[in-house]
Amino acid sequence: MTRLEVILKRGYFPKELPPAFYTNRFAKYACSKGGRAVLTAYKPADNFTECVKYLLALPGGHRRELRIPHPASYTDIAILIAENLKRIISIAGKSSFAVSKPHFTPKGRRAFRPDISPSDLATERAARRAGATHLLKADVSQFYPSLYTHAVGWAIDPKLREKAHWKNWKLLGKRLDQYLMNMDGKLSQGIPIGTDVSYLLAECVLSRVDSSLPIAKERGYRWFDDYEIAFETRDEAESCMKFLGRELARFRLRVNPIKSRIISLPSPADEEWQQLLVQTGGKSHIDSRGMVKHFDSAFRLREQYPDSPVLLYALGVLFGISCPNPKVGRIAQSCMSQALLSEPGAAQKAFALLSYWRTNGFPVDAKLVTQTVNRLILRHEAGGVSSDVSWALSFCIDQNVTLDSKSAKVLSDAEDDCIALQALHMWSIGLLPKGFSKVQIAKLIKNADLDREHWLICYESLRQHFLTEARSMVAANPLFSDLLRKDVTFYRTGLPGYASVIHHGGAPDWLLRRWIEQIKIGPNLSGERETVAGIPKAIEDDLLLLQINPLGGDDPLENFLSLLDAEPEDFRDVTYPE
Repeated sequence: MTRLEVILKRGYFPKELPPAFYTNRFAKYACSKGGRAVLTAYKPADNFTECVKYLLALPGGHRRELRIPHPASYTDIAILIAENLKRIISIAGKSSFAVSKPHFTPKGRRAFRPDISPSDLATERAARRAGATHLLKADVSQFYPSLYTHAVGWAIDPKLREKAHWKNWKLLGKRLDQYLMNMDGKLSQGIPIGTDVSYLLAECVLSRVDSSLPIAKERGYRWFDDYEIAFETRDEAESCMKFLGRELARFRLRVNPIKSRIISLPSPADEEWQQLLVQTGGKSHIDSRGMVKHFDSAFRLREQYPDSPVLLYALGVLFGISCPNPKVGRIAQSCMSQALLSEPGAAQKAFALLSYWRTNGFPVDAKLVTQTVNRLILRHEAGGVSSDVSWALSFCIDQNVTLDSKSAKVLSDAEDDCIALQALHMWSIGLLPKGFSKVQIAKLIKNADLDREHWLICYESLRQHFLTEARSMVAANPLFSDLLRKDVTFYRTGLPGYASVIHHGGAPDWLLRRWIEQIKIGPNLSGERETVAGIPKAIEDDLLLLQINPLGGDDPLENFLSLLDAEPEDFRDVTYPE
């Protein structure tokens, strides 16, 4: 793949979206001669587009607004970055102590990946505190939403601070600044959260800040917008806090006074609650009492750490169980339903775990799942958060779960593009038999514009034959009419039942590593594979069917995502036990 195709295929849509939302076909289209010509010639109304919004639920009732850029605007900036990738990567990598500095990964799960994985942060903390007595912990306040697009230009070309160069289009920084504004309503404050382009350019800004700080590499680290720096005295830490504030201010950023502080060392490098949950749930076999103990611990710890992803972690460690027995599974499902209804942001992990167990032969309690999803949709009606509902609908579509009329009525009024599209999909396959009406979604589409914040539902509702309200606007639009003719889609209606398991944020990386080790070892003396690692046979069979080698490449974990690159017709039907 070319650089551009990698950025459009692996770095366009936020990784937090369900796997049905994808950009593979669009990436190929944009890199074709004809597609590139249409995209280059395309001129949106008033020379700007808007992003689709997707609200990500977070523990503690917090939320983060992710954005899905318009395909024309994102392609514009992706082309510019692909053509100047070496220079931009160099700037983003100038920091001597950032562990989130981006690396371009053509065969990766994303177009760009950080130096280390989140699971390695505890070891970084422990190693870099050596000989120190005080620790500065600092957070950049509202980093992405407050990041000035002009600040990106300054980071790329510092001379843009000078008035004489403000309109110098020869400067890469000026073009990136303008393209960022064009991508999201001509706004200069804030860049879209969720795309790899935003990650790369944000790192360029903070890398410039880091380079100005008098900090030795071995004394601290920065992980995205979080700083942790060790010092021998409190005075040194306070001095650095002031210095950091001044340097951030040069880019119109500021330190978050609530999350930033200086603490005395020693201090634990890892979260205590994580260790406790591993002890109670991190086993390949667990009995009923053990499952009760695990969730009791998780629920107590959640009360102590309300803003931490306690329940997500508690669910994650249970991937060590390939397929619980019915008694254990009954308790687990009961507790999972409570977690889903109480903890914002738990839906993806919970439904991925259920899908994993079901793929391995566990009989999921369909009645309980249906009741839980119905309640989840009703609870989130007032909150307006996208992600938990979107993941719940994704599970319903994958596992053929029918919802009741109250949920259908709520979904009829969806103004979120992703949820509205999934609801239309469910209606089309008979999973919303009562109470669902297309009237409000159709009205939303009629009043929308293909260059603005509802471009996704407008195009895909027509592309998927769910609604026809967008027919005339798509026909009149040179880009979207060509996308339709070329059969380009951003939403796939056919996926294997394990898609959520191998998707970003589904099964933990340590489980995929176990699968790789199992494949390396091969069959045992009896001719069968060991089942402790729990690689589902459906996944193993499809790796063979699609001729994917999970052991190849720089990072074997990335190869599992190749299963989702295939088109639906490439998969065989997977039969699950009832």
